[in-house]
Amino acid sequence: MGDKLRLGWPIWVGVISENIERQRRFYRDVLGFKELGAAENWVSFDMGWPNFFELKGRSDDHQYDRPRYQVAFAVDDIEASRRELIALSVDPVSEIVGTPEIGGFWCYFRDPEGNVFAISQRLGSAPKE
Repeated sequence: MGDKLRLGWPIWVGVISENIERQRRFYRDVLGFKELGAAENWVSFDMGWPNFFELKGRSDDHQYDRPRYQVAFAVDDIEASRRELIALSVDPVSEIVGTPEIGGFWCYFRDPEGNVFAISQRLGSAPKE
């Protein structure tokens, strides 16, 4: 790897789901995960700052096109890391998305066997309880 690219341990694990409500009940009610937030096509669970577990509804987008687990590796500089991965011929799946208001940025790539993974830059610090 080059001088700029430093992938950290996964800070996000996602499950792409066919039935998000059934999955939500399982992870929240059976496994006891603490829900952070939700919308129609996602549910986030607290795994201790800055880590979180998320259910995503399956969609036609390449990053959510079939049920599976996927991860996001922590990076300090999302833009430099994305440029370096592309320079290393890693196949990009998306542009950088996210905002400071929601706490970070991320983008998706595909490994040589077609598995989707992300890199993610989290911003800020743990929310006050």
